[in-house]
Amino acid sequence: MAESELQVGRLDLATRALDLTTSLLTATSTSNFLLKGAWEIGQWLGRERLNQHELLDCMEKAKGLAFANRNGLEFFDKVVSGTDALPVGPLFLQQSGSLGRLMAGDPNLNWIVSTVAGLFQHHSDDRLVAAKVTALIMGVHQAQRQGHEQGNEVSIPFLDASTYKPTHGRLNAVVTKIASSVWFNVVNVGCDTIPLPQELLDLCPTGHYLAPSDFGLVISTIHTRCRSKAVLRTDHLLRDVLQWLLLHYDGTIIVNTGGQIVYRADLGNRHRELEVRVSSVCSKSYNCGAATAESYKILHDISGSFEEFLAGASYRDSDDLPQRPGIRQKLYDIPQLYSSFMYTKDLENLVETSAQLILRWLLKVPLFGTSFPTRRDCYTPGFDATPGRSAEEGAMTVALVLERIPAMINLQWGNPPASLAIIGDDTYTSSNDFPRAPEDETPWTMERRFGILLDSFPALSSLGKKATAECWCPDCSQRNRFTPRVFRPGCLIRTALEDVLLLLAHGIADGFGVNDVSSGSKTGPIVEASCVYLGCPFETPPTPSDHINGATSFAAIQFGNLATSAPWLDLSREIVGRGCFGLVASKGRLGVVTKSDRQEMQFRTVEDNFAIIETEMTEDTALFTSRYKKAASNLDRDFCLDKDKSAVESDVILWQADDKFYRLLLRVKTNNHWRAVDPSSVLTATIEMPHTSARCQHAAQPPEMPPSTVRIYTLDEVVGRWPEPPGGVRTPWKNNTPDEVDTYYLTNVLDTHMKKNVTLAISVDTRVVLNFPELACLPCTLRHASDAKRKFRGTQRSEAKDTSCYIINLGTRLADRHGGALQIGSSVDADG
Repeated sequence: MAESELQVGRLDLATRALDLTTSLLTATSTSNFLLKGAWEIGQWLGRERLNQHELLDCMEKAKGLAFANRNGLEFFDKVVSGTDALPVGPLFLQQSGSLGRLMAGDPNLNWIVSTVAGLFQHHSDDRLVAAKVTALIMGVHQAQRQGHEQGNEVSIPFLDASTYKPTHGRLNAVVTKIASSVWFNVVNVGCDTIPLPQELLDLCPTGHYLAPSDFGLVISTIHTRCRSKAVLRTDHLLRDVLQWLLLHYDGTIIVNTGGQIVYRADLGNRHRELEVRVSSVCSKSYNCGAATAESYKILHDISGSFEEFLAGASYRDSDDLPQRPGIRQKLYDIPQLYSSFMYTKDLENLVETSAQLILRWLLKVPLFGTSFPTRRDCYTPGFDATPGRSAEEGAMTVALVLERIPAMINLQWGNPPASLAIIGDDTYTSSNDFPRAPEDETPWTMERRFGILLDSFPALSSLGKKATAECWCPDCSQRNRFTPRVFRPGCLIRTALEDVLLLLAHGIADGFGVNDVSSGSKTGPIVEASCVYLGCPFETPPTPSDHINGATSFAAIQFGNLATSAPWLDLSREIVGRGCFGLVASKGRLGVVTKSDRQEMQFRTVEDNFAIIETEMTEDTALFTSRYKKAASNLDRDFCLDKDKSAVESDVILWQADDKFYRLLLRVKTNNHWRAVDPSSVLTATIEMPHTSARCQHAAQPPEMPPSTVRIYTLDEVVGRWPEPPGGVRTPWKNNTPDEVDTYYLTNVLDTHMKKNVTLAISVDTRVVLNFPELACLPCTLRHASDAKRKFRGTQRSEAKDTSCYIINLGTRLADRHGGALQIGSSVDADG
């Protein structure tokens, strides 16, 4: 090849690479929704391991096969609407451009979204939903194809959708992924279709449904062949069929049972009518779910008379579980699984009252602030529980740290037995004393945990005895006192315990401020409240050897188009210990707005369906402070602190640290310093520091005080220098030993919550005291700080010999972005 040809080839390659780079930059930075959607669909295809041709083939087969009526259009309006709740702090929201949401805006394909969402009103299994949608696509596609070939839509025989097999598996694989995307980004977010009217639900408390092939056959027949008047005869009301018709049928629907019209809906075309004749109405006492077949018959109008067009029966397996809805559920609405249908009224009452009693006991458990090591040099804020002890007056309890009191404790669920105890003898005095998983046991099974729960809580033990007497499984009916207890799935004891634990999980989620729960929540021990709300499994970070060091606390969790974030991420607001356990729920895709090197605004989003965002630890400045010492100041009793005038702002960086874990780096910027700060440290410092401040009557005449040497800092200096290396200054009012020399570091008077929170975050590993100079003179302030430091010495993670004390001076009215708020808290007299 000539050299000129090589140069042309290189130029062409460079040009194509430049075009690709430009396209990617445009797709990630533009505000065009469709272009972002195309970018996200490309990522979705890669994650789901789907070929683009398979997706296009599915769309071509489904395009224009059905259209939504006015009920369906109202549903699409909810799907494409903007966010209704915003996250906190540095996080922002962007509506997801996922396939499930994009298809809702396509008038030729949005019927798939409404069909999937309608089926999730009654089913929680996405594979069953996908199978029904696949059968429907194949049925309608085949019927239209046959009608087009024959030129007569009515007279040709109708073939079962199951005969169209060559592309069934390929099509179903794509539809399954689409159904999952719709659940993640539409259904689980709370965008529900219209529910079935109560008049129809009253016809059967359990519900009847068709198998996928029969569902596709019946719907496609009604949709493509019954253009004028038709009749659908069934033994029971078929909920899945009626749900689809209410969203897509464009005529009049009449439901008739026993010769009486129980429901009528006019949905557009006055010349098209479908009468649904239901043979029998199910009673609550009759187990209609035992029926193994659902018969159906379709008659259509021929010259003024109805003639049979299609007849059949839908069979299901005898071991099929009762259907559960896949949409969001109300708090404390526990799904009734197969075994729990055998609950007696007494057992059901015992399940509910046991959960109530345990939650009431849990809310009274006393707490004290601490921080728990998660990984090397990393801590997460929290409280250590002390079960078995009565809370002292004024002590922090579980009820006080929750955002609100769970409503479950006041629900009228019945009367528990008078002798029912909640927890055993005062055996466990600390959370460290509770039974834990043996180190040599792998895995730590649910069965073992159930056994510990029964041994620890007499309330659950009584429940277990009651369930054992009513359970017919071999483990219960044939067990003797020498046989170890086994809690296998299907056993009534396990079902009852799982229901209790799920009720407790709902109660804790209620305390975190959650208003509804995901249908994806699974039974088991109490898990993160965010998992109950989002429906995602609880995940722990990788081990330190596999994970990049520096992560501290969970800040937010993304699950589809739904997210939760911690309220302490917003450093511009007041952060307190009471009510600190709460969630900020958001609908959308989490991300941050940042500036590129070219000063262009960019929105960095979480790209995965499931992701956990962790905070980054505070940047260490020991190298700087050890080289450049802060000059000391000589103070006397008349010294007055200045109001801080430092300007402060922040920005964030979001980057992916692992397969499912993202890292949030918050940087605080002042005039001379730029430092990474961990926002979770604010909550840690708030929990650990003393909750009293100095107060005296010496404003006019402070007591005598020998000159003392302390260091005064502006916020700009705090960001760059705190915490300083240990150093000592002898206090004038007590004889200190050389190892107990106190060092005082004071801030100027801070006037915003942002400044206060930044200072607390940087001071988390030190002994911090809040002070209000307007309420106490300097001698009393130092005395109170010294006394408070001794009370919580040894509870910090700092070195024992470090006697430094950091005093954060605040104005009595701190301002946030919505105005000022007076938050002083309790105080103590220090008249000296």
